[in-house]
Amino acid sequence: MFKRKLRIISVLSVLCSLCFSSIAQPPTWTFEPFGNEKKPEKFETRKLGSEKTADKNFKLPRHFLQNTVSHYNYYFNANNKLNAVVDRACLSNHDDYSRLLSFYPYSLENTSTQKTELDSVIDKCTAGILLHDLRSDWVDNLYLLIGKSYLMRKDLDSAVMTFQFINYNLFPRKKHEDDNRIVGTREEEAPSAISIANREKRNLLQKTFSRPPSRNEALVWLTRSLIEQEEYSEAAGIINTLQTDPNMPKRLIPFLEEVDAYWFLKQHIYDSAAVHLEKALSNADTKQDKSRWEFLLAQLFEMSGRFDDASDYYDRASKHTTDPLMDIFAKLNQAKMLRNDGNSKEMDNNIDRLLHMSKKDKFETYRDIIFYSAGDIALQKPDTAAALLYLNKSLHYNENNVSYKNKAFLKLADIAYNQRRYKDAYSYYDSLQTGDSSILAERLNEIQTRRTALSKIVGKLAIVNREDSLQKIAAMTATDRDAFIKKMLKRLRREKGLKEDDTNTGSQLITFDNNNKNQPVDLFPTNTKGDWYFDNSSAKGKGFSDFKSKWGNRNNVDNWRRQAASNQAANINFGNPATDAKLLANGIDPSNPRDGSKKLAANPTAAGGQEINYDELIKDVPLTPEKLAASNEMLSQNLFELAKLYQNELQDYQQAIITYEESLQRYPDRLYDGELYYGLYYCYTQLGNTLKANNYKSLLLSRFTNSKAAKTISNPAALDPKTQNPAATQKYNDIYSLFIEGNFDEAIAQKTKADSVYGTNYWTPQLLYIEAVYHIRQKDDSTALKVLQSIITLYPGTGLALKANNLIEVLGRRKQIEKYLTDLNITRTPDDSTIVVPGNPPVISKPVPANPVAVNITPTVTVPKSIVDTVKKISPPPPAVTNGTFILSPSAAHYVVMIMDKVDPVYVGEARNAFDRYNRENFYATPIAVSNDAIDNDIKLLLFTPFADADAALDYYTKIKQAAPREISWLPAAKYSFVIITNDNLQLLKTNKDISGYKKLLNSRYPGKF
Repeated sequence: MFKRKLRIISVLSVLCSLCFSSIAQPPTWTFEPFGNEKKPEKFETRKLGSEKTADKNFKLPRHFLQNTVSHYNYYFNANNKLNAVVDRACLSNHDDYSRLLSFYPYSLENTSTQKTELDSVIDKCTAGILLHDLRSDWVDNLYLLIGKSYLMRKDLDSAVMTFQFINYNLFPRKKHEDDNRIVGTREEEAPSAISIANREKRNLLQKTFSRPPSRNEALVWLTRSLIEQEEYSEAAGIINTLQTDPNMPKRLIPFLEEVDAYWFLKQHIYDSAAVHLEKALSNADTKQDKSRWEFLLAQLFEMSGRFDDASDYYDRASKHTTDPLMDIFAKLNQAKMLRNDGNSKEMDNNIDRLLHMSKKDKFETYRDIIFYSAGDIALQKPDTAAALLYLNKSLHYNENNVSYKNKAFLKLADIAYNQRRYKDAYSYYDSLQTGDSSILAERLNEIQTRRTALSKIVGKLAIVNREDSLQKIAAMTATDRDAFIKKMLKRLRREKGLKEDDTNTGSQLITFDNNNKNQPVDLFPTNTKGDWYFDNSSAKGKGFSDFKSKWGNRNNVDNWRRQAASNQAANINFGNPATDAKLLANGIDPSNPRDGSKKLAANPTAAGGQEINYDELIKDVPLTPEKLAASNEMLSQNLFELAKLYQNELQDYQQAIITYEESLQRYPDRLYDGELYYGLYYCYTQLGNTLKANNYKSLLLSRFTNSKAAKTISNPAALDPKTQNPAATQKYNDIYSLFIEGNFDEAIAQKTKADSVYGTNYWTPQLLYIEAVYHIRQKDDSTALKVLQSIITLYPGTGLALKANNLIEVLGRRKQIEKYLTDLNITRTPDDSTIVVPGNPPVISKPVPANPVAVNITPTVTVPKSIVDTVKKISPPPPAVTNGTFILSPSAAHYVVMIMDKVDPVYVGEARNAFDRYNRENFYATPIAVSNDAIDNDIKLLLFTPFADADAALDYYTKIKQAAPREISWLPAAKYSFVIITNDNLQLLKTNKDISGYKKLLNSRYPGKF
C-alpha cells in the first residue's frame, strides 16, 4: 500500500513539473563568469550546472531533478534563514505605544546587524542558481530572496539592482522579440493600457505545488526599496502604474496597498496612509502583526481627526493582540477618543476597566502603566484629585520602568506647579531623570528653568517656615514651651531608638557598668550562670531588651546599621524647624532634599543623630530680644526675596503680590528703598489692575523720590547704560519696528549703519530673535544659527532662549522638510481664510515622474466644541448694548481676538505658533483653536474660537493677555491688543474698520478692561 502511494506521488510530481515549464526562466539566460577571472586549474574543464543550460535538453527527468534539488536543498533553507533574521529583528524591537508606531515590527538597522546570516542566504541562493539549470522553476524565487537579503542588509543599491534584474529578464516577450521590447510597452490588444506586470495563468496543480513567479512580487519589493532610498517620485510612478495594470494579480493587491501606505507614512501624510493600510490588513503575516497594524491604523485615524474610526480600531487591536502592553494602551487610547465629547461616564467606565485589569495576575508587572493610564484619563475629565491618586500609585508599583516613572513625576510636577504647590513641584521635577528619551526635547529647557527657580523658592520657603515655627515656640508660656520641647525630645529619641528618659536631657546611651577595670564584666548575672545562653530564657529576655533599648527594632538583614542610616536620611522631615536648624549647622541645605539625603546617609548624626537633647533643641528658639530681632530681619529679607523670585523667576504675579503684601503687613518699616512698592506696582501692572498699580506708583514717587526704583518708573532709560544715548535708543527702536513690519532689507541696512556709529552693545534678545528670522527667510542658515546661539549664550534661561533653541532644532531638519515640500505642488490656504474641518480626509494621489500629478493638501485643524458654561444661569441674560453701529450681546458666542498693527505675516505665524503651544500646555482638557484673519493689509487678526458667551471669553481674555508678554516677548506691546467680539460684529468690523469705536463700546460695558 505504501509503495502504491509513493508511485502516485511520483507521478503527480512529474505532472507538476510538466505543467510548471510554462513559467520557467527564459532560455536566453546564460551564465557569464564574474569579470575575466579564470577558474582554478583543476576546475578549468569542469562546467557549472548553469553553464550547461544551452548545451542540454530540458526534458522531463532533468526538469524534475533540477526543480526538486533547487527547491528543497537551496530555496527552502535560504528562505528559512531569511525568515529567522526577520524574526530576531522583531524580537529585538521594542514598541513605544505612547508614540506613533513604526510601520514594520522590525527595522533595517536591526536586520543589517545580522550580516553573517544574510550573507549566508545570498551564498545559498547564488549556489542554487549557479549549480543548476537556469531553466529551473525556482531560479526567479532564488533571485527574489537575494534581493530581499540585500534590502535587509540595508544595501539598498544592490537590492534595487537585483529587483530590476528580475523585472527586466522576466518581462514576457514573444518568441522572436528577444530583448527588443521595452518593459511597459502597451499591449497590441489593449493599446490604451500600460502593463508592466506579468499575466499569471496557473492551473490548480501549479497553485497547489509551487510558488507563483517572482517578477510581479519583485516589482512591489523594488518599490519598497526605492521608498527606503527616499526616491519617492520613482516609487510613486511604479505604484500608480501597478494600481491600474490589468495584469496585476489579485493576490498581490494587499501587498501593493501595504507599500502604498508605507509611501504615505514615510512622508507624514497620515490620512492617506490610513486609507491604504486599512486595505492591506489581510497581508499581515501573523495575528500579532495584524493587531499591531490595527493599533497603528487607529493612531493614524486619530491624527487625521477620525476619532470614531480610531476608537473602533483600538478596540480591535485590544481584542486581537497577544501583547498585554498593547492591550493596555489600546484601552487607554480608546478612552481618549471620548475627550472631545466630554463623556465623563464613559471615561469612568474606562478607568474602572483599567483598575479591574490591575487586579489580574497577568497584568501585575504592568500596574505602573495601568495606573499611569488611569491618571491620564482622570486628568482629561478633569478630576485632578483622582489623577493624583492614580499617578502616585503608578510610582508605588514602578520598580525600574524609568520611562513611566519620569512621565508620572512630570505630570505630578506640572499639576503641583499649576496649583502653586511649589515645594512639591520642585521635589517632583528634581526626581526626573532628564537623560530619558521619554521626556520631550522641547521640554528639557523648561524643566531645567523651572527646577532652578523652584530650588531657590523652596530654600526661601524653608527659612521662612523655620523662623515662623521658632517664633511660635518662643511666644508660648515657659511651661507650655518646656512641655512642647520635652514632648518633641521624647518623640525624636524614640525614633532614634534611644531610651525615653525624661530626666536624662542628654543623649547618652545605656552602657554596661565596669567599675573594676581589671575584672571581666559578667554579661549574664543570673542564678543559672552555668546554663548556655540560648537555653536561658531570663538571659535571652534581658539581652533582647538591652539590644532594643540601644538599637531599636532591627530586621534580620545584612548591613543593618548602614541601611538604618540611609532610611533615616530618606525619612528626614525637611522643613521641621529643629531638623532644619541642625542641618544648616552641619552644612546641609534643607531646601535641597536630594543633596541632604545623600549627605545624611554618609553622616546620619547631622540631623540630630546621637546628640538630640533639650539644650540642642532650645538653643535656636529666639527667646532674647536680640535673637527675636535677628529672626525678624531674616524673615523680612526672605519674604521680600521670595516675592521677587515669584515675580521674576516664575512670572507668578498673583503669588508675588500675596508675598509682597504679607511682608508689607508684617514689616511695614522694611520697604527696601521703595523696591517693595515697585514690585507691587509692576505685578499689578502685569495683571492689568491699573488702579492698584497707580496707587503703589504714587506711594513710591512720593516717599522715595530719589530712589532707584522711582527713577526706573519715571525714566527707565536713565538707569540703563546701554540706552543712555536717546538718539541711539530712538534709532534702534525704529530699526526694531522695520523688522516687525517686514521691511527686512531696509532694517538690516539701517542696523549696519547704526552699529557703525553706536557699536553693537545695544543688541537686545528681541532684536536678535527677529534678525535670526530674517536670515532664515533669506536661507542664510549659518548666520541665523550664530545669532540664535548668541541669544542662548547672552540670555540663558529666558523665554526667548527656549524659542531660539527650538528654531535651531528646526533648522537642523530644514533640508528634509524642504525636500518633502519640493516634491509636492502644494496649494496653501491663505492666512486670512477660515480653516474648516473636512468631513472625510481625501486620498492624495502620488506624482508619476513622466506625468506629475499635483497634490493639493488642505491643512486641517480640529475645531473643538464651544467651551460650555456648566453653571445654569437662573437670572435672565444681560441686555444688549449698542452704539448705533455695533451691538454687544453678552449672551451670544464670542471670539477672543488679537489685533496686530503692521506686523509682517512671518511674525503673525510665529505668534500663532506661540499661542498654540500655550493653549496645548494650559488648556489640554478643552482645546482652543487659533485661526488667522485680517481686516486689511496692515491689520492682522488671530481668532481664538469659539466661547459660549462673553463671560467665558472674558475669562480666557484675562489669561491670554497676562501670558502674552511672556509668550511673544519679542513683539512690542504697542503692536498688538486683545478684544472679545461676536461673529456679526467681527464681519461688521472688517467692513468699517472702526476698531476704536468698538473698543469704546466694550469699555462702556466692561469699564477699564479694554
